[in-house]
Amino acid sequence: MEQSIEQFIEYLATQKHYAGNTLMAYRNDLLQFHQFVMNTRPYTSSWARVDSLLMQAYLLDLKARAYSAASIARKLAALKSFYFYLTEMRVMVSNPTLDLDAPRVNKQPPRALTEEQVTALLHAPAEPNAKGLRDRAMLEVMYATGIRVTELVTLDVRDVDLEERTLRIGAGSRERVVPLTESAQEALSEYMTRSRTAYGADAEQGALFVNPRGEQLTRQGVWLILKQYVNQAGIKTPVTPHSLRHSFAAHRLAEGSSLQEVQRMLGHAHLTTTQVYRPRPALTDGLTPPMEKNEP
Repeated sequence: MEQSIEQFIEYLATQKHYAGNTLMAYRNDLLQFHQFVMNTRPYTSSWARVDSLLMQAYLLDLKARAYSAASIARKLAALKSFYFYLTEMRVMVSNPTLDLDAPRVNKQPPRALTEEQVTALLHAPAEPNAKGLRDRAMLEVMYATGIRVTELVTLDVRDVDLEERTLRIGAGSRERVVPLTESAQEALSEYMTRSRTAYGADAEQGALFVNPRGEQLTRQGVWLILKQYVNQAGIKTPVTPHSLRHSFAAHRLAEGSSLQEVQRMLGHAHLTTTQVYRPRPALTDGLTPPMEKNEP
């Protein structure tokens, strides 16, 4: 049964090109369910022997253990995807998750930083040293393209076309070419010629954003860098890397870009995901930090 989970994760990685953090979440959720099955029915030898009654018991157990509605809905979504895969692979004859309903989740629409806050944040890396040039380029790219943090840290220097002023983002079916703003282009050019090589990185290849050892920045590194400049900019509300993605989408739509254009730049699979960024009467001064997700 555990082997089937690993085969499913491999399928999501190679065929669907899911991000690493998404794959980890799927694996953890499915292994948690497998453990519940083994604790409840130790004699269960295959996924075909797991019925909807056992799944309902699992959902009730999660609720009794005070899991949030959003967490339960996410775990059920993982189960539904897994069983759809098993039926497609003819491991299962029928799908016992079809009649299971997820708990209602009261989603708050994503809120963006104000343009004044974004400006203050982008100007925060003021030092003309290697770190300052790198960090300014990184923040400019995040706001100019709406890139996910996982996509950001996996960018290669060859993904940048300064002459065409574009950036290639993602891989496989999610690959897209996004235009850079003039300020992002200038910041990237200065970083790549003056800072990146100073960190010992190869000028022609390798990770675009590197640490002082010339190695690829991590997601955690990006969070720490962002936190530093949020404090310097005097922004009091919580800010995550996803905040700049939300801000990019909300500001582009407010300026008149079409939903389809923003959908393409964000790499959303469905237009309905992009619609949550439609302009509202007024943007708030802060934001509610969202969870990192594969889509928004």
